[in-house]
Amino acid sequence: MVFILINNIKTIEKLKQIELFVLDIDGTFYISQKLVNGALKFSNLLKRLNKKLVFLTNNSNKSKIEYLQEFHALNYPIKENEIYTAGIAAAEYIKDKFGPKRIFLVATPSMIKEYEKLGHQIVADSPEMVVVTFDKSLTYDKLAKASIFVSKGAFFFVTNPDLNCPTEEGPIPDTAAIASVVSKACNKEPDIVFGKPDPKILEMIMKDYQVTPEKTCIVGDRLYTDILIGINAGTLSTLVLTGEAKLEDLKDSAIKPDLVVDDLGQLADLIMGEESG
Repeated sequence: MVFILINNIKTIEKLKQIELFVLDIDGTFYISQKLVNGALKFSNLLKRLNKKLVFLTNNSNKSKIEYLQEFHALNYPIKENEIYTAGIAAAEYIKDKFGPKRIFLVATPSMIKEYEKLGHQIVADSPEMVVVTFDKSLTYDKLAKASIFVSKGAFFFVTNPDLNCPTEEGPIPDTAAIASVVSKACNKEPDIVFGKPDPKILEMIMKDYQVTPEKTCIVGDRLYTDILIGINAGTLSTLVLTGEAKLEDLKDSAIKPDLVVDDLGQLADLIMGEESG
């Protein structure tokens, strides 16, 4: 079933005018390395209609190369400029806004390489900035140094606000959980929390593709990140029910998407003018 949360005709007309679709990955396009129902139908339709499709994830644990390999393993190869991650986009944002920085980076080795490629100097002492990512190689020493540097005045940057990352075994600590240890240790809140739902990263994508908010649609499975970033950036927003959010979650939520669909296949039907019920 397809649910349209504002005027039917107005929403469908907006959807048909969209030039850029920005999709979340986990829970939206694939789950546990398997494409969701309708993913290929949706992406093939956009190719036929000459519409742009890019992927945006809050994950700050993987490099672009690692994501390209994941998509390739699904027999769905993508280009490097079609994937945006909060961790790497944060490095680009820092460079654009502040210039290359001396950074103490709480991150995996692959992420450290990404920051170095963008011209940042990754240091162990006297940083200008502390950047916390989703670091699966985390150690106590990293937390201690990050806390000390922040307490001494280093700019405190967190790549995304996710407290946990879902796994088959259960939730594990994500970036915001790691950053909260630093915050509590030195009694200092982050200066910037990047990633969804902050609109900066979506605005970067629209600028790269030279598309206005009115011609952009964000698609995802989480209300408080995927849908809220669309609201914050002024784009159309579509919630898919293949991931975290359930239909009943909408009842008590102040965050309302423009569209709610079961999966990407139904979104393709709407673009083609085939309402399903």
